[in-house]
Order: sequence, then C-alpha cells, then structure tokens
Amino acid sequence: MLLSFRAANHRSLKEEQQLLLVPAQDAPEGPDPVEPESLRVAGIFGSNASGKSNVLNALGFMQHMVRTSMADHEPDAGIERDPFTLDSRSLAEPSSYVVDLWTNGLRYTYGFAIDDVRVVEEWLYCYPLDGKQVVFERDADGYRFGPDLPDSVTQVEEITDDNTLFLTVAARSKQHVVRPVYDWFAQRLRFRSTDPGLWHGAQLLLRRLRSTDERWLPKLEELLRAADTGIERLELKRHRPTESEIAEVEERYADAPEVLRRHRIRTLDRVDLLFHHRSADSSVRPLGIRQQSQGTIALLNLGYQVISALRTGSLMVVDVLDANLHPLLSTKIIELFKDPETNPRRAQLLFSSHDAALLGWIRGRDVLGREEIWFTEKDQHGATQLFSLAEYEEEEGSDENPMLWYLTGRYGAVPEVVDSQFDAAVRDGGEDDNRARKHGSRETTFDRRRGSAHRDAS
Repeated sequence: MLLSFRAANHRSLKEEQQLLLVPAQDAPEGPDPVEPESLRVAGIFGSNASGKSNVLNALGFMQHMVRTSMADHEPDAGIERDPFTLDSRSLAEPSSYVVDLWTNGLRYTYGFAIDDVRVVEEWLYCYPLDGKQVVFERDADGYRFGPDLPDSVTQVEEITDDNTLFLTVAARSKQHVVRPVYDWFAQRLRFRSTDPGLWHGAQLLLRRLRSTDERWLPKLEELLRAADTGIERLELKRHRPTESEIAEVEERYADAPEVLRRHRIRTLDRVDLLFHHRSADSSVRPLGIRQQSQGTIALLNLGYQVISALRTGSLMVVDVLDANLHPLLSTKIIELFKDPETNPRRAQLLFSSHDAALLGWIRGRDVLGREEIWFTEKDQHGATQLFSLAEYEEEEGSDENPMLWYLTGRYGAVPEVVDSQFDAAVRDGGEDDNRARKHGSRETTFDRRRGSAHRDAS
C-alpha cells in the first residue's frame, strides 16, 4: 500500500513534489503499530502539459529501475534518465525518487538518487514498533547496513555495479529482508496499458483472457451490462485446427523451415472472444471482437485490470482515466475502490484526468473527497507544482463547488485560453494575427497553505 511518493528532477518535476495517499494529519513520520488509514483513490487534474502524466511517469520510472536495473545496465554504461531540461543546473544534478509503503505488516521508506553515470544515493528503512531501523544506506562513502542483517546481504555490495540499484541485486540474490519492497514494485504496482488503437487493444484483451480462466467473464459481463452497452454475454470460443487445415499449412509451407511450419500450425489453435449483443427484436446475436467499438474495448481492458487490482490489493495507476469513458463509468470505477465491500483488500487507484465532472457531485454525492483531489500547474520557469485541494482552507458558510471553482480558476491548474490566438491559428494570417500575438504574460498567485485561493491575471 502506497502512503506517499516524492520525486525531483524528473521531466517537468524540477523541485521535489510529494503526493500523499494518507490524510494530511496522518502523513508518515515514524513507526506505526497498526496499518495506517490510507486513501483508496487519488486523482490528479490540471491543464494540458501541466505535468499530470509526469507525476505518474516518475513513479513508473522508479518501478522500471527497481525491476530492471540489473538487467538493463551494462557496467560503466551509465543510466538513462529524464531530468528537467529547461535549465543547465538541473541537467547536472541528480534525480531522486522516494516511496513510503505499508507492506507485509510493516512500514518502509525506500528511495534513490541517480545521475547520468551512477546511483548517487540509495536507502531502505523500516519502522517496527521500537522505531526506525536502517536496512541499508548507500552514498559516495560506501554502504552502511543494519546491525542484524546476515552477512549474505552485505556481500551483495561486491556484485552491485555503480549504475545498478542495490535493492534489485539483493532481491535477485534471494535476500529476504528486501523482498517485501521489491515485491511491491514487481507485483503490487500496476500501470494501465496504453491503447494506441482499437485492434491493438482487442489483441491485448484477448491475450489477457487466454492467460486466465473463465471465472473472469461473469464480472466483465456485469461491467458491460452496467455500462448499458447492449452486450448480454461474453464467450471464449476455442477453435482447434482440423486435419484438413493442418494439411493445408504443411502443403503451403512444405519448403519452409520446420520451425515456421510448426508456428503456423500453432496459430490455427486460437481463442475467439464473442460478444452476444441484444438486438432490436430481443434476440441475442454473437459478434466478433473486430466489430466492437473503441469504447467497449477500452472499458473491457480497464475493467479486467480493475478487477485484478481489487482481487490482489494492488495500486493501479491510470493516465487519463476518462479516455473513452463516460463520466458515470469513471465514477463507478472510483466507487469500486472507495467501497470497502468491493475493495476488502484495500487496493488503490491513482489516476490523472481532464474530466471536471469528477470534481463535482454525481448521483447526489461527491465523487472525490478534498484530500483525494490533486492539481498540477507549471510555474513561470516551466516547472510543475503538485498540490492538493486539502491545502485550501474550506471557508465557513461558503457553498464550495470544487468543479465550478476549478473551471473558473479559483484553484489555478487551468489553461488561460486566449481566444484571439485560437482564432489567429485558423486564419490565413494578416494584421489581426500579429495583434493576437501581442499579449501580456499571466501570473497565477496562490495562498494555498490553509488560506483562500485567489488568482491575479495581467
């Protein structure tokens, strides 16, 4: 379970930005005798290119480093990173990533800092009842280990390259003391697969369904019926090749290498996903996956991953939750994570969105609480600032409407649209275009820390 995440010098995140998934008053500071009360959902909102995706990308990069630094990095080959590029100082400074986790009944803090050449720092702490304990620390002066670690852990230092994470090498060397943290990154942190197109998304869905059993289908059917897609039933239909089909392949590829012939024969053994649609005359007709809409495929792909996360108690990260989804469907997915009955394993959902409807009321209640709402905005230097709605004081007696206040700029994090520039972009050019380019700079001012929000534009 993720309690907090911090990142600095990653893409547009110049200074360290922190995302909290616990109530602010419960932010991790020391040992916890019981599992902390974490947020089940957090959504990041903001204008285009404000850095929403970069916050999620930073967490994804950290996962990639933990899982693959041992395999990807040749000795002395350096580290491929993505620092803030709008000033030369940041290019030379390290990038850092830190998580606070609760896993296996214990709280951990793990982090590292890297530059283009090496791991500059790396550390892992745990918090049993008797206080903070060092598992290991690594910096330019070398390694320091906790007093109770076995010698086998300290020996991992000798086989850890400068550009490789110690955590990765230790976990691959079967050092159990680091496995809870490594396993969280490897098994409990899941990113929604991106779908560049309908057919790719359909194939991705088929691969997932082939790799599991049919117990998933009833849950996915419920999701499709709830979304009013007109789909009554899903069916996985297996096609086994006939003798004549096999003979035809062998004849066609008689002169080809045997490995190719075997591959072609294997492709004949396939699983098709059929969608049984309710028709106008109340009959039900099966249609293939190629005949489904982009929205249906997107909903099924997302639904499969949501169900998997809920069953395993994982953190699911979705960039642009509302892509191809109606706000009511996005709301329903959020509710699945927030409801203890549908989320008994305390899975979490972290997403970005442009859909301001998720900031308001749907079906008579708030979709998201104040501490579940986060915003991104770039400052005058192009650096992303990440902040929570909970940082604004809720004015007594005011009828605060987060959706309306967000759209009208009370919280910042919205684009200042210049109509004349949009008009000029579609005209053929001329005097009006030149006038449109002459516009003043804007400045957004915040008094966020327990104060009211105001916006000055010039």
